[in-house]
Formats: sequence, C-alpha cells, structure tokens
Amino acid sequence: MLTSLAVLLATLCPRAANAQTPDAAQQAADALRTGRYAEAQTAYRTLVDAAVGTPEGAAHALHYAATFLAVGAYTDGLAAIEAYLRRAPEDPYLHHARGRLLAALGRYEEAEAAYDRAGRLPDFWRNDLERGLLRLDRGDRRAAFAHLAGIYRAYREGRIRTADALAVAARAAAALEEYRDANDAFRTAHRMDASQPLTLYWWAELFREKFNEADAERSYRDALALNPAYADAYVGLARTSRRFEAQEDLAQQALRHNPHHVGALSLLAELRILDGLYDEAEAVVARALAVNPNSVDALAQLASIHYLRGDSAAFRAVEQRVLAQGRRESAFYLTLATNAERRFRYPDALAFSRQATLVDRSSARAHTQLGTALLRLGHLDEARRHLEIAYERDPFNLFAANSLTLLDERAAFATLTGEHVTLYLPADERDVLGPLMLEVAEAAYDSLVARYPYRPPGRIIIEAYDDTGDFGVRVAGVPHLGLLGVSFGDVVALNTPAAQGREGTYNWARTLWHELAHTMAIGTSAFHVPRWFTEGLAVYEERRAHSAWDRHLDLRLLQAFEQDRLLPLAEIDRGFTRPAFPGQVLLSYYHASCVIQHLVDDHGWEAITQTLQALAAGQAIDRALETATGHAMSALDAAFRATLRQEQARLAPVLEGLPDPFRDEPPSLPEADEAVDNAWLRALREGHRALRQQDYTTAEARFEAALALYPGYVDPGNAYEGLAAVYRARRQPDRLIDVLARFLDATPFGTEAARELATLYQDRGDRHAAAACLERSLHTDPYDLDTRRRLADLYEALGDTRRAVRERRAVLALDPVDRAAAYYDLARSLRLDRQPEAARRAVLQALEIAPGFREAQRLLLDLVEQRP
Repeated sequence: MLTSLAVLLATLCPRAANAQTPDAAQQAADALRTGRYAEAQTAYRTLVDAAVGTPEGAAHALHYAATFLAVGAYTDGLAAIEAYLRRAPEDPYLHHARGRLLAALGRYEEAEAAYDRAGRLPDFWRNDLERGLLRLDRGDRRAAFAHLAGIYRAYREGRIRTADALAVAARAAAALEEYRDANDAFRTAHRMDASQPLTLYWWAELFREKFNEADAERSYRDALALNPAYADAYVGLARTSRRFEAQEDLAQQALRHNPHHVGALSLLAELRILDGLYDEAEAVVARALAVNPNSVDALAQLASIHYLRGDSAAFRAVEQRVLAQGRRESAFYLTLATNAERRFRYPDALAFSRQATLVDRSSARAHTQLGTALLRLGHLDEARRHLEIAYERDPFNLFAANSLTLLDERAAFATLTGEHVTLYLPADERDVLGPLMLEVAEAAYDSLVARYPYRPPGRIIIEAYDDTGDFGVRVAGVPHLGLLGVSFGDVVALNTPAAQGREGTYNWARTLWHELAHTMAIGTSAFHVPRWFTEGLAVYEERRAHSAWDRHLDLRLLQAFEQDRLLPLAEIDRGFTRPAFPGQVLLSYYHASCVIQHLVDDHGWEAITQTLQALAAGQAIDRALETATGHAMSALDAAFRATLRQEQARLAPVLEGLPDPFRDEPPSLPEADEAVDNAWLRALREGHRALRQQDYTTAEARFEAALALYPGYVDPGNAYEGLAAVYRARRQPDRLIDVLARFLDATPFGTEAARELATLYQDRGDRHAAAACLERSLHTDPYDLDTRRRLADLYEALGDTRRAVRERRAVLALDPVDRAAAYYDLARSLRLDRQPEAARRAVLQALEIAPGFREAQRLLLDLVEQRP
C-alpha cells in the first residue's frame, strides 16, 4: 500500500500528541486527507522545518512523505526524508517513511531494513503492518505473520481503540485471513471516524478480494467522495468494474493525480494486451518499470506481451527475473492466466493457473482461477476439487461459492446427446427446447465442418442456462454479465429464451450458430484467433446460414465511416472492449463481419482458413492476413473502405440527413425530424400518414417506395408492417402473405408475423409452408403452447412423425390444462412413429389421469392387440 492518507497522529506517533502548532497541523492534515496534496506538502514542509529533530517534527515528516507518495514523486520524497534523517538518524518514524518510499521504487530489501529500524518502537502498528505485508509479498510467511499477528493480538485483547489503529488492525486481520474480524474492525473504525478515505479504501480492497463487487464499488466511491485525488481508489474502482472502457477512464484519472502510479500503468498495459496492441502495452509497461523495476504486476504484463507474441526466450527471461525476487510468484502467473484467457488462449490460461497453485498451494485465489479455467474447458470434476479447496481456504470467496452452487445445479441438468454435440440444459426445458437446440447444433456442425479444417476431438459440449445470473457465473464466476452466449472452444454456453424474458427479441438459434462458429475459428487457429476476426467470422456465418439473421447495420456502418468513427483493422478490437460512443460494440461486430465478407469476395474462402492456419502456426494477425492474401493488413483495410465509399454512393438517398445513431438516445427513424430531406424517410412517413387516414392506395405506394430504396429497415415503424396493415384492412390475403414472407426474410425475430403467416398458409392449404413458419417462430419463442400444438398437428398431417412426437412432448412439458388429452395425443403420434411401447406408456398415463377417457381406452386396446 503506497498511499496512506492522514493516519492520525495518535496512531503513528503516540509521543507527538501535543503538537506545537495544532491549527497549522490540523489544516495540513485536512489538506492531505482531502487530496489537496500541494497545499499539504507546503504546510508539512513548514511544520517539519520548524520542528526537525523533535517528536512533533518527525510525525509531521511522516505525513510530509505521504504527500510525495500520493502524487508519485517517490524519488523527491526519498531525498527529502533522507535529508531529515541526516539530522535525526535514529527517528523510527522517518525510517518508516523512508521504507514506504523505497518500497514504491521497488527497492524492497532496503525498505525492509528501514522498517526493521523503525520497528524498534513498540506498538508502532502501521510500521508492523507494512513490514508484515512486505515480507508476505516476499513469501516469508512466518516472519510476516509474526508482525501481523502482533497487531491482531492487540486488537483481540482490546488494546487498539482509535479509528485509525482499528483500520490498521483490520488490514492485518485480512492479511491473516481472519476476514470476519477484519470486516468488523473496518466497520467499527468507519463508524468511529467516517472522514478517513484510507479506511474505506482498505475495506473496499477486502470486498474486492472476496469478489463482493457491489460493496467494493460503494466503498471506493465513498473514499473518492472524501478525497477526489485518491489514485489508489481510482485503480481499485477500475479493477472492480467489468466495463473495460470504465477501467481505462479510471486508470487515466488515477494517473492524472499520480503520473507514476504503477498499478494504473499496469492496468493500462493489461487493457492494451486485451486488444492485441502489444507495442503500446510494452511502452506503458516501460513507464511502470522505470518507476519500479521490480513490480511484479508490471513484469507480469511484460511477460504476457512476450508470451502472446510467441517470444519464448524473452518470456522466460522475465519469468526468471520474477522468480529470482521470490515475490508474489502466484500473482505473476495469475496475471498471465488472465491475459491469456482474454485473448482466447484457454489452454494457456489453464497452464498458468495451475502453475499459480504450484508456487502457492495455499492461495484461494489461485485455486479459484484454476477451477474456472478447468470449467471453461469442460473438466468439471477437477474444477470442483479446486473450487472446493478455494472455498475451504476462504469461505467468503463469492466467486468460488457461486461456481460451486452452479455446479450443484448443473448436476441436475438434463443431457441430450447427438452425433457431434452433447447438450446440457435445465430439466424443465428438456422437452421444450432440448430437441430443437440439438437439431440446430447438428445442422450448424455439418455446415461449418464442411468449410473449416478443424475437427473437434470429441463431442462439443453445449450448456444452456435459463437464468442470466447462472449464465454469468458460468462465464465469469459472477452473475449479471450481460452476454447471450460464449464459446471456450469445444465448450459453448448460452442463454435460453427463458433467461431473456420470453419477449421474442432473442433468437437462441442464431446465438448458438454464432458460438459454434467461434468453436471452429478457435479450433482452426489453435486458440490464437484475435477477437475481431472470430467475431467477424461468427456474424458472417450467421448471415450465411440464414439471410433473416442479418443484423442490418449497414446504414450505421456507413454513417460511422462518414463520421470517421470506424477503427482501422489494427485497432478494431478496441471497439469491442472499450467503446468510445454508444452502439460501438454492436457496430464492431458488424464492421468485422463486413471485413470478412470483403476478404471472401476478393480473395476466396481459402483466405479465411489460411489466415486461421497461419495464426495457429504462430503468426500475428497482420502477418497471417498477408500470408493468406498477399496484401498487407493496411492495404486490405484500404480496399475495404473503398467498397464502403461505393456503398455510400449507392445508398446516398437513404443516408442523406439521417439522425446520428451514435447519440445517447437517438430517435427511431420514423420519428426523425420532419425537416430531414431524405427520400426514404419521407416515403416511410408519408406511408404511415396515409395509413392513419385510411388512404390505403397512397400508403401502399409510399411503403413500397420506401422498400425499393432500402429493404433492410425492420425496426418498429418499418414499411413491411405498414404494408401488412394495408393488406389486412383490404382483406387481401395473398398480398399479406407476400409482405409477411418478405419481412420474415429480413428479420431474425418476427414471432407474431411468423404465426400469422402460418395461419394464412394453412388457410390456403399449404401445410409445409405453415409448418416452416411455426418452426421458425420457435427460434424466438419456444414456449407458446398453442404454437406447439399446431405444429404437432401439422407434422402429423405431413407424415413427419418424428417431429410430431417432438412437439407432443413439448406440449406436455409446457403443462397444459388437459394433460390426459396431451398424453393421448402423444400416444397417437408415438404409434404413428412406430414406437408402440412408448405409445402404450403414454396412453396409460392418460388413463391414469382420466380413467373414463374413451378414445384413450380404444387406443390402448388397439395397441395391446397389435403387440406381437
């Protein structure tokens, strides 16, 4: 801990309770506590100069040193304290201040010696704390615990009574893994004096260590409310956030207050590693190591850069540099694991996590991260063992607790096995969603393996969750992540529609296809594919599988291009992780998919697979693209942008004057400013106006004109809906069928439109088309009982007895009011599907519910008579 703010004089220096200048000292302390560091530094310099060599002067010098620590002026602070030490060479408080400044510069052995000299003063709790934490970092647990236990013992014996001393005791208790006492002591300290940011910061660190993000965030923010210049708190808050753009912003805020904050610089390097910007990351790491050449955090980032570049010699050199220190080896490997995981290098993340447990078998965090890495790759039994070790070591570890609870719940999941995939999903969704999901997964597998060289060594594991919190725990150990699906390679997880509120705006089939495309990209590249390339491929594969799954973001893409918002390919990953404007994440998916489409159009599909194989061979993405296409990545980007300029010209009548979609709350297009002179919007508005006036002839003409200009707009207020309303009003079923079919060819949703179109097809006697529409509606809402009944009847009439049985089972799983009739219908379909024994069991269940059910009795008699 580098930045200590306003530890009260009674805690740090009992003999200095009677300062000679109480008003000046209080003003200086207030300035330090509230982050007015320049003012505090000037005030403390005056106080020290006036009382150097006295107990009062030594205590002021300690706070004077804190002003240098707070702003990162470590070398200047060290020089100032050493100057005072020449005048008072035995003062323990000056030695303590010197130790903290030396530690900030990475001169740990000298810092330890300075703390030892300060330790001659009994009950100097803060010195014992820093001395213990430093030795704990160096792996000397026995010596560390001796220092920390002394503080903790004094706390338990009631000898520590001031707020600041209680905060020190709480920090010591946390280091000793006495978490309950630590939390209680922090609470008491804060209740006694709510003005101390340091107490709140340490308390927040405890919450963050236990993965209690909500309380951690609140405590960090409370600390910053007291001291808006508290660099440590900004970094802690950044580490709590799951939004990478927020982490970037908070780290930059920390650096504005302390330009040499090694933690903030390490975080910035980590974010650049996340985006594959290794040169930028290395430059930031160099800044951190210039401050503290022995920082394990910074060295871990440097080692990550070398490893991800494939420079094994440089990686080993940095690794040996850390191991030679004997400090925080487990943390070093855990950082490597995190960086590898964020670049989709899941086997490497597993190896580094395992190494972290080997160098520190007692680390609950290491066992937690290893358990998570094992979960990602489908090794559930071994994952459970390590998560149980973590929880046993630390029962306050919410990450481990959440993951173990999820494993218990997953053990009750239903299992469906296909030729190439194994599906796990909640038991109550087994018959409703399971067979549908299995069919889509097998279809996706067949489509993808025909074009990708990767062949999974076993069945792909698919896990479907009906709760977003459970899905978040599966992905990251914490609930509420906000994703729809994720692929760890041969292990895929996704939400079911039940998790998304059943509102018809989530297409689980598209999500599943998307994630299985990731499986192929990750597998072909041997876990070396960058984010933009695999996401672009996955969205490209959506569109290739079904035209209706297109995301229709071409207008936004062209508007972003016009506004110079499109990132170059070398930096495109940043659009996924650290968006700079609203909508940039979704735009980045689409942007990347259009780049993939451009590569396929210009260089053939082989360029994609060759790029993935070059990545697997260890080439960076720029070199891999050049190997596959013969062109530099910058040239490919320029060629892609040339096609965008052509599209701009083609769609100029549609783009002209469109509202900015990247504002915080852009209006829906039909509600855009009437003054916008845009032929497409004008046609759309005039169509809706005529529709309201029941002028159907004009409405039809204007809606068709809007579609002729741009058929890709399928959001509310689109021309398809307008035309459908016209044809309903005119009672023109043939035209209504046509426009609904066109709409469903353009949208991945449209549940109600699909059901309406199915009815129209049935009325016309086209059962095949009706069944196809209802089947499509199940991709967004598989829970509608009437739809499943209708679909069962249609499949039965079409002679597709397998699907009829599938639908009859779904009806039963949806808990119909008349379960006897549902069992009877299932029995009939099973009989038609030549499953007489299953049919007999189903009809018996119908009769168990309704013994007098005549049709069921007759069916049972027929089945008995047919038994050989």
